[in-house]
Amino acid sequence: MDGTEERDPRLNAPDRLPEHVKEVWDEIVATNDLAGTVDRQALEAFCYLVARLRQAQARIEDEGMVVRDSRGKVQPHPALEVERKLADQIRAWGDRFAPLVKPTRKRGYMADATASAIANSPHLQGDAGKKYAGLIAAARTQAWLIDEAQRDSMEALNDAVIKIMPQYIKACSELQITPAALSAGAAPEPPKQDKGVSGGGNVSSFQERANRRRQAG
Repeated sequence: MDGTEERDPRLNAPDRLPEHVKEVWDEIVATNDLAGTVDRQALEAFCYLVARLRQAQARIEDEGMVVRDSRGKVQPHPALEVERKLADQIRAWGDRFAPLVKPTRKRGYMADATASAIANSPHLQGDAGKKYAGLIAAARTQAWLIDEAQRDSMEALNDAVIKIMPQYIKACSELQITPAALSAGAAPEPPKQDKGVSGGGNVSSFQERANRRRQAG
């Protein structure tokens, strides 16, 4: 984040975490579009694993890979075994908290708007939203591609509108984060027609109203 974007408060690290664990938390949040849907307890556990792995690696770096025991016998540094076990545990998490894209990617309007819409849709949160995980990832990726095309050139943007936008709109509709996805009962009422004027919003009605205003003036 560049300091100008306001982060979802649900993504803030718990105050109880030590500073070195908070640093890991912030790194993961900054490189992964979690959008407030993250399992905070799982993320906290993962951050502790990464932080402890880094501590073990730092100790090995400072003290070397071998040490002498109380009898003067040279043996592998105990932190090597700690490092191995922590690395195995971290690998067991797979790509759950891995960055979806390169950390250096630029943010854009489409990606931010999509993340905000998802974060503010109750049916996409928690356990209920897990079944939409793939579709959510697809919509975010498509939004990012549209942003990238816009940054590239008008030709690239036109190409994205033709090839990517229809898929993006379909994904949003299936996720129910577009007006078109609302149920009939929840659909907004159409604009009321001007009583006594034929067509309400067509060209002839606008002309008639304009003529009446001129005559009244």
